[in-house]
This record gives sequence, C-alpha cells and structure tokens, in this order.
Amino acid sequence: MALPEILNQYHPEIESELQSALQSVPGNALPLYQIMAYQLGWVDKQGIPEPYNYSERFYSSLCLQAAKLFSDESVIPVAAGIEFLFNSIKVHEDMQTGDPHLEYRPSVWWEWGPAQAINIGDGLHALARVAVFRLRHYGHSPEAILRAINLLDDIALQYYEGQYLELTFQERIDVMESQYLSMAAAKKGSLLAGALKLGSVISGASDKAVDALYQLGIKLGLAAQIREDIDSFFPPRENTPVSPRVLNKTKLFPVIRALEIATISQKRALGEIYFKRVIQPEDLQNIYTAIKDLDVFEYAESKVKAFYQDALDLLEQAGVENEQLPHWHQIADYIVRR
Repeated sequence: MALPEILNQYHPEIESELQSALQSVPGNALPLYQIMAYQLGWVDKQGIPEPYNYSERFYSSLCLQAAKLFSDESVIPVAAGIEFLFNSIKVHEDMQTGDPHLEYRPSVWWEWGPAQAINIGDGLHALARVAVFRLRHYGHSPEAILRAINLLDDIALQYYEGQYLELTFQERIDVMESQYLSMAAAKKGSLLAGALKLGSVISGASDKAVDALYQLGIKLGLAAQIREDIDSFFPPRENTPVSPRVLNKTKLFPVIRALEIATISQKRALGEIYFKRVIQPEDLQNIYTAIKDLDVFEYAESKVKAFYQDALDLLEQAGVENEQLPHWHQIADYIVRR
C-alpha cells in the first residue's frame, strides 16, 4: 500500500536532514557509519551509493504532518530524530526475531553479524539525539530542545517496555487480552503516538490537542498490531515466508483470545505447540486448526474496527479541520492496512 501523498511530499526534506545529521558527526568516514547508511537505504554493502528505492520515512513524515496542524515553523530535526530512532529499533528487532530481510535486501545483522548490529542500532539511537539537537539551527529555544530530547527518550523507553513484555509472553500460555493490549500500546503505539506528540509539542499545540493526537496514535497502534497479527495467519501473497513472529513463539492476538476462551483440551493443544523448543512452519496450520472454531478471527477483526473508529473520533479534539479530515483518514487507513 503506497504512502499517502500528503506524507510523501516531505521525503526530500527528510532525506536532506537525515544526511546532514549523519555528516555532522566528526568520524563519519568510519565504516560504522557506512553500515548506518546501508540501513537507511543510501548505499549497498560495499558502500557504493545506490538509488533510494525502499522505506517511506513514515514516522518522520507523520511527525511533520502533525506539526503542520499548528505551525509553519520547521521542526525537521525532530522528524529526523524519530526516523533515526525507528531505524535503531529496526536493526535490533530484526536480530531479535531472526529476520534476515531488510525489505528488498539482507538485514544488518545478517550481513555483519549480531555484534556489529548492536553497535549500529545503538549508534542510530545516538544519532537520533544528535539530530534533535540540530533544532538550535532553526531558532528553537534550549528549553524546547531539552523537551524534545526527553520526549524522544520516552518513546524509546515505552517501545522497549513493550518489546520486553512481548518477549516474556513467548513462553507463556496464560497471557490475558488486557496484558496483550498494554504490550501493543507500548510497542506499536509508542512510535506512532510519539511521532505525533513530538511534532505537535514542538509546534506549540495546546495540551488538549497534544493529548488527543497521542491517544490517536495509541489507538491506531493497537489496531495496526492486531491487524498484523491476523495477517500472520493469512499472508497476502502465496509462497510468502512464515512470519518470524510466528516461529519465535510470539503470542499473536487471535491466539491470546483463544487461550482466554478455549476449553482445557484446546488450551492443551496450543500449549503443546508453544512449549516446543522450536516452532516449525507447519505448526502454523496446527495453531490455526486448534483455534479456528473459536471465532477468534472475527473477534480480532471487530477489535481492529473499534480501535480504528476510536482513533478517528479523536481527530476533532486534535484540531484537525474539516478540509483536512480526508487526508487524516487516508493516513489512519494506511497505518492499519500497510
């Protein structure tokens, strides 16, 4: 699904700021930064520049779109900051889930190993803070810069709280829906809500508008996470590899629901799968067979719709004018369906 044009318009500005932030680091000639450039899509494994043709800079664009609701003053450094943070998280998560693919080419950990992937992920997190400090070049006060740094760190902490919880769920079959939703709000919602909050706060939005945008991001994060979990059972294309989140025993929302309402024998069948040392691709069918009669997919779809509608209901409180609503509906739809 293509990035909405309202967000795609920011791409050149974002690329320029990301490159400027990376080039501002004194030691940027070190191969460490070449690997960061690889993660960002600018060079190949040998460090040779290549046409940028993947990843849509979604979180930075979302940050700028939120900022435009309240001010024309540039907040591009915080947009670059959230993009660096997202890529930091992506490097680490690819390694944690064992995913060898970075869109159309190998992941950093697959090419350079886990040890260097840790360095790259941590370095990109540091670059996120470097980028935000560049607000001073755009006339923002020291107080605004410190607040932005604090918000960026809050986003990271919330995400890793969610990631921690999801990892602890892998070896459990007693996870409740409420626990899952807390995890998903922290993990999936933190980046969406954080991007919206960063853009609106630095643009001088009212506390009411900031809170509405933040809650909107959380609701869309919940809808998107459940949608992703459903799609893990029903890949959009034939011959699509099984999601690493299935094989590493991630508790997908339909499974969480099933474990809450299943009979003892059904729970036992699921437990036999999830307590295996390693889950195989063929186990996905066994999981599906164990839960297909419990209406969990219909229930999951209803939760996606409910959270999606909750998000749309917050747009007015967030200060979105009527003429802007179609754009924000496109953005919400993209988040949940991409």
